[in-house]
Amino acid sequence: MFLRIPLSVFPACRGALAVAFALALAGCGGPAAPGPADEARAAQLRPRDAALAEKYERSCMVCHTQAAAQAPLTGFAPAWQPRLKQGMDTLVRHAEQGLGGMPARGLCADCTASDLRALIQFMAQ
Repeated sequence: MFLRIPLSVFPACRGALAVAFALALAGCGGPAAPGPADEARAAQLRPRDAALAEKYERSCMVCHTQAAAQAPLTGFAPAWQPRLKQGMDTLVRHAEQGLGGMPARGLCADCTASDLRALIQFMAQ
């Protein structure tokens, strides 16, 4: 026995179906999701350089220490590996211009491109 669904229903369902499909694929070999231990570790990490640590604490930590923020956690390699494959110049450009939910310069108005590069390298450790 087949269920007959009118074609007029499909446009309304298309978005929901796409989301369901994406969620199903997310469990197929994608990077592991960070857990509470990963968040706790991210919250403890700081750059060794005091000036860089100050910039990290006031600009980067808010998002890069909480999985709920959907930014890659500091020190969580599975989230950083695909980004690092894009190349450091691309990551610095994304940080400078902003990308997705990240604002331009990551809200660090006084960060130079060199600072952003060092912060990305630190967070991706």
